[in-house]
Amino acid sequence: MGKTYYCDYCDRSFKDDVEARKKHLSSLQHVKNRANHYSVFKDPETILKEENAKTACKRYMTVGDCAFGFGCRYSHYTPHMIWELQQLVAIKNFKGLTVQPRDGWPNSEDIIKEYFENMLDSSGTEELNYPVWSIPSRLMNYPYLPPSLQPVTSERMIDCNFSKWG
Repeated sequence: MGKTYYCDYCDRSFKDDVEARKKHLSSLQHVKNRANHYSVFKDPETILKEENAKTACKRYMTVGDCAFGFGCRYSHYTPHMIWELQQLVAIKNFKGLTVQPRDGWPNSEDIIKEYFENMLDSSGTEELNYPVWSIPSRLMNYPYLPPSLQPVTSERMIDCNFSKWG
């Protein structure tokens, strides 16, 4: 027996002959099966455009089944499904928008330099000294607190001696 050709779309085999293959590939059943297969991979914008052009399938909306399936001229999408598609397309289009300044983005090094110059030139601002850590009033009566509960001062931070771990 000669070679056979297997069509994944139609799930059938036939003799691998140029004429037979050409006849099968142009058959209505193969064209429908191929279109059904690739309809799953359509982007939401295309689906939305196609479904908005169609009216609702009365049989599908009332019974929940349509004999024509993907080949139906009418839409099998509910209004809620169309709304979800619109939201999906809107989000996709919003992500695609990138606003860029006319003069281009400023140089990051210039921004950092300007920031630190402004930090050093802050002579007009008054310095505020807030306590770094305040001891809770309940602990004021205890004279010997563990180091973790003792108030933190700048002197203690400078004089601290960290031991090596490990």
